[in-house]
Amino acid sequence: MLDINRVTLLGRAGRDPEIRELRGGERTASFSLATTERWKDREGNPGEKTEWHRIVVYGGAVKAVETMVAKGAAVLVEGRLARREYRDKEDNARQATEIVVAGPQAMVNVLSPRPKDGGAPAGSGGDGEG
Repeated sequence: MLDINRVTLLGRAGRDPEIRELRGGERTASFSLATTERWKDREGNPGEKTEWHRIVVYGGAVKAVETMVAKGAAVLVEGRLARREYRDKEDNARQATEIVVAGPQAMVNVLSPRPKDGGAPAGSGGDGEG
């Protein structure tokens, strides 16, 4: 049997990436990505729904994310879907679903840089609170 866990998303960065150094010295980058679905109903009225995705990047792609990804940038991401469990500040059990970009098959491609005014471009699909 062949198993595949692969996710491809094209959307807008909801915030500037957060870069952290892990215990072993490896660095990681994380940011939110908004993907927006648009449609018209039977009466021709427009509708829209934005989904927010948490992107976590490891390895060589961290440097590219750090230098090229900013809030509002159009980004193409390929990685794998992962769920992790953690404890919040109040020690409650929580779960997070993330797109993990790591390994030879993973990719981050910045299709458009941050707008010169620093804000999100029109149609970015949200307020950056992913």
